[in-house]
Amino acid sequence: MKSVEIRVPNAIEYLTSGEQDRLLRTALRAAAKQRARELSKEQREATIHIRRYERRYGLTFAQFERKKLRTLNTLQAHEDYNDWFFWMTVFDRAEKARAAVQKMEAAP
Repeated sequence: MKSVEIRVPNAIEYLTSGEQDRLLRTALRAAAKQRARELSKEQREATIHIRRYERRYGLTFAQFERKKLRTLNTLQAHEDYNDWFFWMTVFDRAEKARAAVQKMEAAP
């Protein structure tokens, strides 16, 4: 298990080390659950935007980059690409973070 140093209120010193450990583990699990919910919400929002571009161009982002990007020389296509790339990044980051957080939720 990883050791992390955090600042906590001085009153924690009145708890036994076992109680401190239980309190901090419980708090970490609760925070992990909350963060997992927030990350899921970010993924849902990103998915809405990603699907909009997939419908507009009839391609996934990877297909768009390979097949269409070089042939579309309009300002709108450039803006769409930048936005689409942003939402793909948001989705991927949230997915990786959510997987890590879910491991923390399940930790003993």
